[in-house]
This record gives sequence, C-alpha cells and structure tokens, in this order.
Amino acid sequence: MIISDFILSKQEGTIRAEAKFVWEDNDRPPFTLFVQTRREFEDLLYPDPNSFLRAGILNAWHYGEKRIAVDGSLCPALVNNLEGVFLLLKRWYPDDFPGKPVIEALDNYKPLLPFSNQALSLFSGGVDSVCLLRSNRLFYPKGHPDYITSVLSVEFSRAPVANDIEFANKVEGRLGSAKPVLEEAGVEAIPVLTNIWWLNPDGYFYGQKSYGSQLLTTASFFNRGFYRAFIASSYDASFLHKPWGSHPQLDAYYSSSHFRVQHIGTEMTRIKKVEMLAGWPVGYHHMRVCQNDNTGSYNCGTCEKCIRTQLMLEALGKLKGCRSFPKDTIDGELVQYLETYDMLYSTDQVHNEERLYTYGNIAELLEKAGRYDLVKPLKDILLKLGERHSQTIKAKATIE
Repeated sequence: MIISDFILSKQEGTIRAEAKFVWEDNDRPPFTLFVQTRREFEDLLYPDPNSFLRAGILNAWHYGEKRIAVDGSLCPALVNNLEGVFLLLKRWYPDDFPGKPVIEALDNYKPLLPFSNQALSLFSGGVDSVCLLRSNRLFYPKGHPDYITSVLSVEFSRAPVANDIEFANKVEGRLGSAKPVLEEAGVEAIPVLTNIWWLNPDGYFYGQKSYGSQLLTTASFFNRGFYRAFIASSYDASFLHKPWGSHPQLDAYYSSSHFRVQHIGTEMTRIKKVEMLAGWPVGYHHMRVCQNDNTGSYNCGTCEKCIRTQLMLEALGKLKGCRSFPKDTIDGELVQYLETYDMLYSTDQVHNEERLYTYGNIAELLEKAGRYDLVKPLKDILLKLGERHSQTIKAKATIE
C-alpha cells in the first residue's frame, strides 16, 4: 500500500484532509480517505501522514500488503508503537492476519513536539462517552492537562458533502440531542465526517479489530489543537481479557510523540456508569444508547442496549421520570424481547460471559428493588443463555 497526495481542501464552509491509498498486492481499487469538518476548525485540522498511517495499517495488514509506504515523514514513536498492535492482534486472532507489512517513510522519520496541551474526547452521546465527560468534570479541575475542552462527534459518510448546509444535515441529529449535555459541561463540539469505514466495510472487522483505531485515527487529524484524545471503554476491568477493537492496551499503541491516546473508564462497571449519569440531570435526560438509530437523535426503547439501560435505571429506582426513552416504565413483556429476538447470545465465549455477568448484576439489583415481575423473566433468559454458552464450550472442546 502506498499513501500519498496529502492535501487540505476547502469548499463552501467546510474543510477536509485527504490522501490517496493505492494497493500494491491485491486488486482493490485506489481509495481517497477524507476527514471533513466545518471551516471554523481549520486551524485544528492537519493532513498528518501519521494519521493516514493509522488509518491504513490494519487494512494493509488484513489484505496481505507486504508494505505500507507513506510519502511523507513519520513519527518513529508511532511506528515503534504499532509493533504492539501487530503482536496483540496476532495473539488474539492468530488465523486472521498474514505476515505483517513493513512500514516505510519515504521522507524519513521525525519525532514532533506536541502542537498543543489540550485534551479532546470522542463523543457518541451514549452512556460510555457521556460518563467519560461527567467523570472528567468531577475529577479534574479546569486548567489541568487532562481537562477535556472539546469533544469529537464522528459520523461515517461514503463521500464528502458539498457545503455547510449538507454538512449540518449529516451531523445535526447526534449533536442536536446532545447540545444540553455539551453546554452544561462547557465543551466545544467538533463534528466530523469521514469515509474511513469504507476502507474495510465489515462489521466484524470493525467491532473486533478496528473500532478504536478508526475513531482515534479520526481524532488524530486534529493534533494541531490537541495533544491527547480519550476514548470511552466498552467493558470494565473484569473483562480486559476480552479481545475487542477498542481496548486499553490496544488503543494506547496508536500514540505518537505529538498525539497521545488513552482508553478511559475500565474502573467502572456499566451499572456504575448509569448510576453516575442518573445523578447528573442533563446527562440523565439526554443519554443516547440506541442500536437502531445511527443518527443519535433518539432511543427506540426496544433494542438490546435500550432495554439493558432501562433495566439498570429501574433497578436503581431512576427510570421513572427519565426523558431519554419513549417510556419511563418497563415490564416483563419488554424484557422478553431479549429472548424473542435472540439479543444476548453470541458465538464469542467472552461476550456471553460478559452478558451473564452484566445482566446477572442487574437481576440482583432488581430483586433488591422488589421488581420480581422483571427478575423472573430475566433469570429465565439468563438460565437459557448459560446453557447455550456451556454447550458452545463443550462443542468447541470436542472439535479441538
């Protein structure tokens, strides 16, 4: 893979960083990667060859490219750190990757000093990212280098938009619903469009391998204004053995000398995160957790993440009065959706263990709250999930 033609392009109120990706060892067509934002943020955006390297590294490796040659200068710290990506993902997925590509800087290697000392966080509006922002405000004073001054809201788009009106139409759903949260936290929202997903538009690859790298890569294009970027954890410390595309060890390897990334929140269970948000009225009423709405503008109330969050709020005695969901009550019929639509089971063994752990904790809290009408169907579902999980383990052991 050759990465070249780094440019900044301005068009009717927007600005985007671009580069061309050309495959050398397979017949995939050339790809122009872009990261687009509003013109007001042009002093922050930088078509950094290191950022484009982050974007290409997993895809070049996955598709068997023998090298990834960048027509520019690269940070030696980043190139060294990426060796950790190769080691960790090969350990997690020994059969999924061929030999690692050689990284070549066609304009030498040069470490850079940070351009800024500000902190940025990735923001989706869900429990994890809102809790990250809330905990940051509780734990760090203004002026501290880890105090978040801006959040980055990333939307995937196959092509760049032509003007700021089209740009607003793409990003207004998530940012509009999150506006009260961001205003109270006193952070500036930076909306971004990128087509990085289409370098390898595969959901399994994204979730298990490239989730963190895609989002952190997008954040790294703003290194003119920020030295550190935070990404919220998906799992707590009990499940750090779970292979996942965003992991505290994996994400850290995408740091360079001038842009550091950090995975935040493994010290809190998901119930603890929801409890924290339940004590912050603006976050409580504006969290967006839905799997069925990609715009981030509403919660459907019936997908797995919506059901899980509502159960947690009910177990904490906080669902009544919550405006984040269509209803502020929950019944056994909705809980039954978890089984009816097979929302919990996975062929991933650790995923099932995490679901049994999380929903088991929810069941205990619901029992303490006296919601036996919810506890019974939930425990029945978990019993069946545990049986399927055990059968999967036995079947795997037999094959091996």
